[in-house]
Parts: sequence; C-alpha cells; structure tokens
Amino acid sequence: MLAATSNPLRFIRALPTALAGACALVTPVVAQEDGSDGVQPGLHGGASYTGDFRRNTTGGLSVGDAYSDSVDVGLEWTTTGLFSAASMTTSLSVMHLSGPGITAKRVGDAQGISNIEADEGWYLYESWVEFGFGAHSYSLRAGVLDLSSEFDTPVTSALFTQSSFGIGPDLSQTGTRGPSIWPTTGLGLRAVGAAGEHVHWRVGAYDAAPGTDDGAFTSVRMSSRDGALLIGEVEYSNERIHKLSLGSWAYTARFERVDADLTGAPPARGNDGFYALLDLNLGSAGRTDFDGALRAGTASGRFNAFDRYVGAAVTASHLWTSRPGDAVGLGIAYAHTGAPYRAAMTFQGQPATAAETSLELAYHAELTDWLTLLPLVQYVRNPGMDRSLDDAWIAGLRFEISREKAWPLSARRDVKPDGTYARTDEQVLTK
Repeated sequence: MLAATSNPLRFIRALPTALAGACALVTPVVAQEDGSDGVQPGLHGGASYTGDFRRNTTGGLSVGDAYSDSVDVGLEWTTTGLFSAASMTTSLSVMHLSGPGITAKRVGDAQGISNIEADEGWYLYESWVEFGFGAHSYSLRAGVLDLSSEFDTPVTSALFTQSSFGIGPDLSQTGTRGPSIWPTTGLGLRAVGAAGEHVHWRVGAYDAAPGTDDGAFTSVRMSSRDGALLIGEVEYSNERIHKLSLGSWAYTARFERVDADLTGAPPARGNDGFYALLDLNLGSAGRTDFDGALRAGTASGRFNAFDRYVGAAVTASHLWTSRPGDAVGLGIAYAHTGAPYRAAMTFQGQPATAAETSLELAYHAELTDWLTLLPLVQYVRNPGMDRSLDDAWIAGLRFEISREKAWPLSARRDVKPDGTYARTDEQVLTK
C-alpha cells in the first residue's frame, strides 16, 4: 500500500510527472479510423486537486475550522478496432484524501456537509473494462465500479457540495460499509441500453460489502454471506427535461434490524428501496437560465436510520455574457428517520429527532479553464438527529485545480509501390 501524506503541495508538484509516467506505460492497440458514432479512439488523462475549507460558526459539535482535500488522477483508453460496430474502453483512477472533515470534527451531521470528506489515505477509485455494441447504445462494464457514477446521478444539483445532492442518503446509508460508491468502491457488473431516442435503461450488480475495515487501498474479496446489491434504473430525457428517472435497489443478504437490541428480532432480508428524480429547465429571464430538480427516495426503516428522503434544488446560470460558466443555486435536503431507529435511540437513552434538514447556497465561479471557486453557506437543522446539538451555520470555500489531456488516434497511411498512399485499419497515437 502506498504511504499517505497530508501535504497537498507535494501532490500538486507530483501530478504532471505521475501522469506522464502513467501515459508512458500505455501501449497503443489496433483500432479502426471510425469516430462517426461519437466514440473518440485514443488515450485520455486527467488530474485534479480539490481543496475544501469550512468553518462552523455556531451550533453542532464545536465552533471552528476544518480543511479537507482530494487528489485525483485518471487514465482512460478507448479503441474501436475489436470488431464491427463495437468499442472497448479501459479506465483506471486513483485518489488520495486527507484532512479532518467538517462533519466529523465540527458539525456532527448525518448526511455529510462535504462530499469529499472521508478517512485519510490512498484509494483505488475505479478500474474497469467496458464493451460498447450497436453504435454504442448498449454497453457492458465490469471491474471496480462506483455505483453512483451511473445510478442516481444528479444534473442540476451537482452544483452543490453537500453529499445528499449527489446520491441520495436513502441509498448511500445502506450496507455493511455503504454501497459501492465514492470513496470505497468494489467489484461490480453493469449493463446499459436504449429503448428509442429518449429512453435509456441500466442494471447492475455490486459487491454488497466493498472495501475493508482497516481502510486498505482496495479489496476485491467477495463472499456469499455478504451477498450483492442489485439495482436498476430507467431514464427519460428530451430538450427540456434533463433527466426523469426511476430506480429500484435491493440487497440479497440478511441484515440486522436497527432496533434488534429492543425487539430481539433476528437478521432478515428486505433491505431495499426506490428513488425518483425530475430535473428540468424551468425557463429563462433574459439571458439567464433557470433549472430545477426534485428527488425523492425510500429505504426500509427496519435496517436503516433514514426511511424517506426529499431533496430539491434551483439554479441560475449564464448570469453574465462575459462569464457563461458561472452559476448560483439553492438546495434543500430533508432526511426523515424511521420509527424503528427512533425507538432504538430512545431505548438507548438518546432520543432522536424526526429528521435532519440541510440547506446550501452556493456560487460556482469558473475563473479559468483550470481553476474553479465555490464559495458557499450551509445550514443544518437537528445535526445528527441529536436533540442535544444546536442547529449549525457553516461558511465555506472550495477550489478545484484540474487539467485534462487527450491523445487521439489518427489513421496511418502506408506508401504503395506506385508512390500513392494507402489508408490502413491500424491507427497510432498522435502527439
């Protein structure tokens, strides 16, 4: 396992060298000179550093500051030369996380104030192979996968940094160590297809207990006792509707009830739930565009703290002609606690509130093509559903430094005996 460090400057200086070294290890493969189907053959790489400063100004666990950061490096190779109307993509991405999180150190909320807060160390984020078929409307992906990169993904609410505006807490709270999502991912298999121009479907099966208890770099161990997490989603989109989706998920293993100490009930199956998302353009006022999103989800209250969740967001973009990438938004996340959880907490002498509610007001400013700033204000009512904690107000600033590079494939021309060029099926990396 690689050694961990909390010095962000060391990683920033090392990123170009690390990325160049990784690229040098990749050997070009045979590919057709296609690209008309939208697949761009070649090698793609990216690296980013995200810094996140938060200050809890009142309430929660304690008043004070917290700083978290994330270094991400990834490579992706695509070729269309395997056989007719098919493509293959391989991807590898790793990350290093560090810094005491604002939730754990200052606020004590359950939903997660910052979506880059995690235990310090190196993580294998994703490592997979994907095959695309039928003009790439259908694909099959296998390897170490992040479920939330394809299922229950946000559009409008992706502006915000609170974790519930990504994958909903009704799903992210589940499992032995959580589902296979950032930062702890595991083995998985997923298939994607289309039913017409506007409708897509996806199904997947994932390790129900990804990662390890000791925070190892990665784990590919699976057992029948842990079982699998099965999930499916149908999505519709058109010119106005960014995304209208309905999903369902279920674990195959037995789980202990949250109120087992009170009821004595044995472990049982039935850890499942549903979610739905409507994300669309709300209209325009002059040059400013308004978008809105509404997400709702359910989970079994017998096995999880939250049994219902509702989140909503509104954003305004294209505020100024000179800054088309800037946007401002307001989001609210409401997570309701189930009756079994509240009964268990009362039994333990720590009565819980009926819900935890978070609000976030954020401004997304694209200063350059490689630097983004995100100043924000957050409010948490009933943090951690703990009646002893006062409501919290948090101020923060996130910045992201990112660079991407593509090495596309171009057709190689061989010289014929008559001096003319012949185009071949083999392609080479262009500089």
